[in-house]
Amino acid sequence: MQENELFVLFLSTVVLLFIVFYRKELKRLPAAGWLFSAYVAIWIGWCATTLEHLMAPTFFNMVEHIAYAANGLLLLLWCWFGIKNGRVGAHD
Repeated sequence: MQENELFVLFLSTVVLLFIVFYRKELKRLPAAGWLFSAYVAIWIGWCATTLEHLMAPTFFNMVEHIAYAANGLLLLLWCWFGIKNGRVGAHD
């Protein structure tokens, strides 16, 4: 197991707790649920990356790659619905 994987898992868990703690502010973003889901998917991937060194490497490697693919798809959906339902002129 590499130390950088543990460090990424630790930092990403801190960020996840921060997001959960400030979820009210996050909901101000257009399509915030899709963005949160994308973060959870990549967090699951980072957890699987760490766990594959401890047990069931084939299973957690598959979970890792499925989570990364889900993250990409969820980010695409966030962009799609965010642009479609976002506030017009919000950044002008």
